[in-house]
Amino acid sequence: MSPSIFLRPGDYFFGTHDGVVTTLLGSCVAVVLWHPRRQLLAVSHFLLPSDPGASTRLDTRYGEAVFKRIHADMARHGTRPEEYRKGIYGGGSLVRFEGNPRRRVGDGNSAFAREQFSLRNWAVDAWDLSGDHYRRLQVNGRSGAIECQRNSVPALPVRRLR
Repeated sequence: MSPSIFLRPGDYFFGTHDGVVTTLLGSCVAVVLWHPRRQLLAVSHFLLPSDPGASTRLDTRYGEAVFKRIHADMARHGTRPEEYRKGIYGGGSLVRFEGNPRRRVGDGNSAFAREQFSLRNWAVDAWDLSGDHYRRLQVNGRSGAIECQRNSVPALPVRRLR
């Protein structure tokens, strides 16, 4: 078995891997695709829906680039979207109070990923989105099995000023 691959924010993996691909998600979102016959795996870890600098390169810190990369990699491998099992994970709110819920980073990332799936007519086979926790996501590159463990954010101690 190959060593584990750990994805940091902005990392992207597409290919075969007979080990585990792991990432930790807070407000970020991971898109996971698994091709059962070819054992092709795609795992992303994007921070925001779009690049505020509107860069022309495919910067996978941003969801728009992730979906473009996924399509390009599927084409490069001669596969079609309907051949994959697909999932979306993450988008949590790790700060106890982020103000207006419509402006929470995690909720925006989750909504963007769901919208992209809808625009492409992709079925979402599995998901675990939003909430007040972070996630440890592990994907087995041999079987496509996904383990998404929710973890709570510890409360910060309150200190009184004198």
